[in-house]
Amino acid sequence: MIDQFTIERIQSAAQISDVVSDFVTLRKRGVNYVGLCPFHEDKTPSFYVSPAKNICKCFACGEGGTPVHFVMKHEQLTYYEALKYLAKKYGIEVNEIELTDEQKQAQGDRESMFILNGFAQKMFSSNLFDHLEGKTVGFSYFKERGFREDTIRKFQLGYSLEVRDGFTKQALNSGYKLEFLEKTGLTIVREDNYVADRFRGRVMFPVLSLAGKVVAFGGRTLKKDDKTAKYVNSPESEIYHKGNELYGIYFARQAIVKHDRCFLVEGYTDVISMHQAGIENVVASSGTALTQGQIRLIHRFTNNVTVLYDGDAAGIKAAIRGIDLLLEAGLNIKVVLLPEGEDPDSFAQKQNASHFIEYIKKNETDFVRFKTSLLIEETGNDPIKKARLINEIVDTIAIIPEEIIRSVYVKECSRLLDTDERILVRAIAKKRKELAEQKLKLIKQQSGITEQFQTEQNDASPSGMPGTQPETLLPADTKTSSDTFFDSFEKAILLFVIRYGEHILYTTENPDNKDLIAISVAEYITQDLEQDELVFENPVYRQILAEASGKCKQEGFTSERYFLNHPDPDISRLAADLVSDKYPLSKIHSKFKKMEEESERLVELVPYEVMNYKDAILKKRMENLNLEIKIAQEENDTGKVTQLMTELSLLWQESKKLLAKHLGERIILKL
Repeated sequence: MIDQFTIERIQSAAQISDVVSDFVTLRKRGVNYVGLCPFHEDKTPSFYVSPAKNICKCFACGEGGTPVHFVMKHEQLTYYEALKYLAKKYGIEVNEIELTDEQKQAQGDRESMFILNGFAQKMFSSNLFDHLEGKTVGFSYFKERGFREDTIRKFQLGYSLEVRDGFTKQALNSGYKLEFLEKTGLTIVREDNYVADRFRGRVMFPVLSLAGKVVAFGGRTLKKDDKTAKYVNSPESEIYHKGNELYGIYFARQAIVKHDRCFLVEGYTDVISMHQAGIENVVASSGTALTQGQIRLIHRFTNNVTVLYDGDAAGIKAAIRGIDLLLEAGLNIKVVLLPEGEDPDSFAQKQNASHFIEYIKKNETDFVRFKTSLLIEETGNDPIKKARLINEIVDTIAIIPEEIIRSVYVKECSRLLDTDERILVRAIAKKRKELAEQKLKLIKQQSGITEQFQTEQNDASPSGMPGTQPETLLPADTKTSSDTFFDSFEKAILLFVIRYGEHILYTTENPDNKDLIAISVAEYITQDLEQDELVFENPVYRQILAEASGKCKQEGFTSERYFLNHPDPDISRLAADLVSDKYPLSKIHSKFKKMEEESERLVELVPYEVMNYKDAILKKRMENLNLEIKIAQEENDTGKVTQLMTELSLLWQESKKLLAKHLGERIILKL
């Protein structure tokens, strides 16, 4: 870990124009600089650099931030790796916090394993190009697969000799410890002192992390022996967790960002052949079902995923497995089935990039429609099978976070399945309620949530969105990824917290001694939300508001500077976005002719945005109640209709009170 003092030195030294100009040609435009954005195919300069604020921003794709954020994004580094990069650039010595003996041991073990894997990769590569067996067996195999030598070297492919412990002996002779040979899985050690190379007699595929370090290997045998596993992979270790890695991500990361799309395939050779054909934004799940860790890795670079699979029956079944997880994460999923008898490897060998992309564009379909059409073929006229099909489709649509996308799929599937749309809506609402209850039950078991608390939060609307009463009491980690409706309203408030958190909004009398108390923007927002028992849904927003409110009285505290240099990269990145001059503001801002007067209109703007947020909560609750009333009426449940109408009436009263309060505050504040 880098100590906070050193982090602050690096942040102070790093000048945004200096950092960006290492990668982008900048031209002076007024007080700022402008250039072509490095994060998308920019034809006209849309990437602005502000030396005064020490941030950058692309007003086409939205990327930008502080010097640290720019380096993280451009070089695909972690927060601390980016800090070290800048420290080196500016000649700052990095002082890391003293680690405990256990931490030092763990760090030393991990580093030793990375070094050993790097050594192994070089040995396997040397075998492939320089050893007779490697050239005649391994290199010949890769050439037969159609791989060029430059491609083989790019992916650092290799060959492990057909000797029981040949590699192990070389590693030991080079000073590497048997302990780490066993931990990385390169060597198999048994209690009877049996020692052998795990990958002997196999062509080797190194698995590289996002940072380009070798974390594992995949080895393919070239023998035609039913008793020998075709592929052998490194076991899980301190540096390798299969569920968190994607083959090819190191080579694909920049292309994924550039094209804003990730192609997902199954195997090593699929990735390599597509790269060789000129399609670089491709990664492989290595034949395993997708995991949450792999999905998060993809989601770092794009929201758009196209899954490519074989055109045979097995490929079709494979296309369905794991896709629900992608949908649940909010990704936009397309599926492409290749021609019969083809896989991405063989198909890429016969195409150039433009032809391959053209085929994908003509043949891709979104996953829900694909799954629906596929299952319809299996049901025929059997009503039982059709009911199961509807349930399967409902389960898939129910996990999609965005309400608008769900509604689009409901209409489409209603047409494809020849089923009343309202039946699907109710079934999806029921399923989402079940999912919410399961999640709440799990959280209750883990953290002891009270029964009363759970009851208050279990309501779900017919549209499938969790009930939207002021979500005061629901812990952030119990929410689903669908709870994004209020994000824009919360962010509109947060804008003022970041930019003007410490500014005094108004003064009021202390009821105890009649002294005047100055109330800052952050304090006003915190107190006003607490009065109505409201908290932000987004945990990052909650943290920012809490820190601003707690620190705004400290001498010298400046909210903007504090959050721009925050040690949490998510917070500092968000702060950089919100302080950008051209950040799209809410409608209230357009009512005032001079944008530069924003800081002078805080007394009106801040209360307005808080009230806007509360109003959105009430309107959403009323909207959901109206939908529930409609369904209750269709089901002739008069008792439920009466209950819901009473709730709706109370909400209208709350809405009127809110409006009256807002008008009253505006009058008082203007005096």
